[in-house]
Amino acid sequence: MKTEQIEKIKNAFNDLPEHWLLLFLINAEDYLEKNIAILNEVLKQEDVVGVYVTLNRPYSVLIKILEKNNINTDKLFFIDCITKTLGLEREEKKCLFLENPQNLTNIAIAIDEIMSAIPAKNKSLFVDPMSTLLIYNRVETVSKFLHVLTGKIRVLNLNGVLLSAEKELDPEFADQLEQFVDKTVDLSK
Repeated sequence: MKTEQIEKIKNAFNDLPEHWLLLFLINAEDYLEKNIAILNEVLKQEDVVGVYVTLNRPYSVLIKILEKNNINTDKLFFIDCITKTLGLEREEKKCLFLENPQNLTNIAIAIDEIMSAIPAKNKSLFVDPMSTLLIYNRVETVSKFLHVLTGKIRVLNLNGVLLSAEKELDPEFADQLEQFVDKTVDLSK
């Protein structure tokens, strides 16, 4: 990854309110590399515990990628929305497996349950990639869900990172989404 992209990621975390919400638009070519760099910045915060919602990579694959890239997964809990859609049944201590990314209510409930169970004060939610929700749901439904989700993030005094593959976003939806966050960082160029 280019030095300017690394600096852009680091600078995204400057000048934010006490509890913040960021949207990162990422190109498909180096999506994973930038995803890891962003997650690393989130986990650098003091006493942070994160909840990672994975919408397109199974937990078993994701955990190996993170560990290979020296991400401290001890500081993370996971919500896996894809493994069961592949017909796989798993049980893991730090991962909640949901039926599919179509049931937005179940995703919201899972986030509430895990966030409530974490005793840490500095909690972050990481949604990767939230644009996947548009494959399973109508734009209006996802927009309403994200409005509720971002409201919960703020009310519960959490920090949040929403990742999206830049090409997958409908322009109208992207404009709506930008209204919900404190800062949008375009890493797609």
